[in-house]
Amino acid sequence: MDHDLRGKVAVVTGGGRGIGRSIALAFARAGADVAICARSAGALSDVEAEIESMGRSCIATTLDIANPQSVGDFCRQIIGDFGKVDVLVNNAGVYLDQGKFADSDPDAWWKTVEVNIRGPYLIARYLLEAMPEGASIINLSSGKGFSPGQNSAAYHVSKAGLNMLTEGLANELWERGITVNTLVPGPTATTTLSRQDPLSGVTTEDILEKFTNEPPAGLPAWERVKHPDEVAQLALQMVSYGAGGPTGQVFSLARRPL
Repeated sequence: MDHDLRGKVAVVTGGGRGIGRSIALAFARAGADVAICARSAGALSDVEAEIESMGRSCIATTLDIANPQSVGDFCRQIIGDFGKVDVLVNNAGVYLDQGKFADSDPDAWWKTVEVNIRGPYLIARYLLEAMPEGASIINLSSGKGFSPGQNSAAYHVSKAGLNMLTEGLANELWERGITVNTLVPGPTATTTLSRQDPLSGVTTEDILEKFTNEPPAGLPAWERVKHPDEVAQLALQMVSYGAGGPTGQVFSLARRPL
């Protein structure tokens, strides 16, 4: 499959660390100019510098993805500077409330829903006018969005809502030749999985080593923790189909037994 993205513009939310960073860099290596946003300015600057060292243009903005004004400003800058958006990857997400519903913090519960659903809605809404035929939207979801579970209700609810947003957009944008798909990474070596502070300086390799020696609680025997670069390769494949490619579908790196 042709992964040549020269002349394309890609937007990746949550592009400072983990999966978002790997996707942004993979797209830049394939030739795309890239716009990224995240909450941490330091991490964004590092990714921006790496993208620009490849000879690509990069917009890097610190923002709260659930804030309409901030997202609107970011999107207007992208359209003003690049003129179009060929790829949108809604990767930014949070997992703030991880306990039982009865013990949940209302603010953390609702913030999870706002970031994980309102964020993708806002940026897709504001960028849609600049997306041509053949453009692609990828929404990063989770297996938790397909099952109710017994805790972390806000995360389950938010990812289930995002799944439905993906399917609805795929139906609406069919005639415009814009594909909209879900990517489920499965367990991946990020600070969200390891429940570590993103600002602690822990690296992907540190997390992989930690989980090699001590797998995450509840990880099935057939599953493994993946490197974010593996997720980036799947994202690159998904956006390489172009108009007429799969839409309204779920692509997953999660492993299941026979």
